[in-house]
Amino acid sequence: MSSLFTVVFLASIVWFFVARRKDKKVNGKITKNTWYILILAAVSFILVGVTAPKTDTVADNTKQDKSSVKVSSSKQKSSSSVSSKQPTKKEIKYDFSKVEYNMTMDQVISAVGKQPTDKSDYELYYGDDDFDFNDGKLIGSSVKSVQDKIDNKFKAESSSRKKEEADKSSQKSQAQYFGTRSVEYVQKHPSAYNSGKIDNGMEYMYMIDKGSYLVRYDTDDGYTNVYSYDGNSENKLGDTLYTGRTIFNQPATKKYYYIGGK
Repeated sequence: MSSLFTVVFLASIVWFFVARRKDKKVNGKITKNTWYILILAAVSFILVGVTAPKTDTVADNTKQDKSSVKVSSSKQKSSSSVSSKQPTKKEIKYDFSKVEYNMTMDQVISAVGKQPTDKSDYELYYGDDDFDFNDGKLIGSSVKSVQDKIDNKFKAESSSRKKEEADKSSQKSQAQYFGTRSVEYVQKHPSAYNSGKIDNGMEYMYMIDKGSYLVRYDTDDGYTNVYSYDGNSENKLGDTLYTGRTIFNQPATKKYYYIGGK
């Protein structure tokens, strides 16, 4: 009976690891059914201990043939002596220092310099360490030094995106301010706004940062458009940041006078 539970225990352990890998690929986490398999393994292991032969029975069996025991003991010592002389298998060490975020599987293998011990469509295994991929690119690893580099890369990209969004928001605000200035105001400030004649109106340029400009077109049909411009040699304009009716004259400033007490 003990041998039957031993077979069940070993089979359930193998079944658990197969189900665990399948869950990780399909769901990204271990499901309840897989945990039930592990519980089955634990129960069968306990039953192995319960149904194992009693020590008294073993002792009786050993008394039946002392001579065979001595011969067996002698053989075991000889086998143990031979076994101790055999060299132990050394644990393979891997160098993951060159592995970087967003590498392909082939690039990771090349960076490690050794073939993986196992692989799938989404993972590479080097002994107990694994590397996870999405769309063929490295996105995670159980190796702490590699995961730290991945986390730092994510933080840098997130910070860069936030800065880019802030710059775009600031650029739109400046474009709106530029576009709503009257023609009279813009032409009174030639040091800030460079002007020039175009086929269907006037062009004004304003530098908001080194290598970054706003270009305003006041067309003859009474519209103002403001574009981004990065100073490229082809003079290609970027995104349209503002569109509205052209304001020709600066609104008059109202003055208020107070008569009376202090």
